[in-house]
Amino acid sequence: MQQSCWNPVNDTGFLMSPDPVFDLSIVGSGLPLLVSTTLEHIADSLPELIKSGNLRNVIDELEAYDVSALRNIRDFRVVERAFQIYAHLANAYVWCDEENPKHHIPEGVAVPLVELSKMVERPPILPYAATSLCNFRRRDPHDDLVADNLECIIKFVDIPDESWFHLIHVEIEAHAANALKACVEATSAISSDDAQMVKSELATIPEAFGKMMATFKRMDEHCSPEVYFHTSRPYRFGFDDVVYRGVEDFNGRPQTFCGETGEQSTVVPALKAFLGLQNEQHGLSEPLEVVKPYMPSPHRQLLAGIDSQKIRKYVVNQKSQSLKQIYNNCLEGLFEFRSLHFNMLKGHVACKVKNPIGRGGTDFMHWLQNLRNETAAQYI
Repeated sequence: MQQSCWNPVNDTGFLMSPDPVFDLSIVGSGLPLLVSTTLEHIADSLPELIKSGNLRNVIDELEAYDVSALRNIRDFRVVERAFQIYAHLANAYVWCDEENPKHHIPEGVAVPLVELSKMVERPPILPYAATSLCNFRRRDPHDDLVADNLECIIKFVDIPDESWFHLIHVEIEAHAANALKACVEATSAISSDDAQMVKSELATIPEAFGKMMATFKRMDEHCSPEVYFHTSRPYRFGFDDVVYRGVEDFNGRPQTFCGETGEQSTVVPALKAFLGLQNEQHGLSEPLEVVKPYMPSPHRQLLAGIDSQKIRKYVVNQKSQSLKQIYNNCLEGLFEFRSLHFNMLKGHVACKVKNPIGRGGTDFMHWLQNLRNETAAQYI
């Protein structure tokens, strides 16, 4: 299926573009209106159903709707909205009682979710793409993609902390678009040996990192580390030996999938690849390979198509001190962003857990620290 809504765009980067569909019942989804309205009602009521303890009863009784009509929809955002709803329902069903997690997903959610996962080409569990990259709606449709102008389309808990956490990530992704665009333009300029254009484009990247960090530092304004850790974070855990009832492909076999994590964002892997940074320590590439399947397909394709030698090799061969300084400024921006990310996770998560294994299945603190250090080691 054509997934053009996930093609990186100059002003929105890896965010869904045009803006996400927020209601299946008001678009031509191809699904019966009763199905669309039922799914949207449950999605909208998710925080209330969880709070009241009725979520699992509602999902147990939910019919396994036929979603095959979505295969013929031209607007892929509609498919993603349906996947987003079912993925949230699956995670909510398993984790709404953290002390008593379920080890199965009822047929009414499992069957449509797996069918939709084939369409979106990602595993049948909640990913970062569904919680952040397409989980925003502008309050003022003509204003910018900034957290203060956004609201989440779907959430587990109706508290500011959860929404703010995701919307800060949306704004970071939007700021990263300028760095991504600069890398693409610089790569193109190298092909025509336009050194001045290469300098000009690379010079804009540190500013983009600065905006990303300024936004990241606003996280604690409306997202308490304690509330995030105990109230919001558990709903995004992965599945370990969970049975997807009624799914013929799995034949009753328990399935294990990684939980939602910011590691599934394509921003840092893409910028790192464009800038030609190499993994100097054994095993650093493994976490990326683990989370790649959870990225939208066009994002994975972009990563696969990046010539990771082009920019760095050009900078080295030009023997221009000013160009090297500009390039090193880009690495400095990446280093500072990774340092901030490391410290934020240390305060929000690592200091509260005995075993710092991320939802992607990796020792995330060790991984992030090494990623930061390898950046600093590769200045020209």
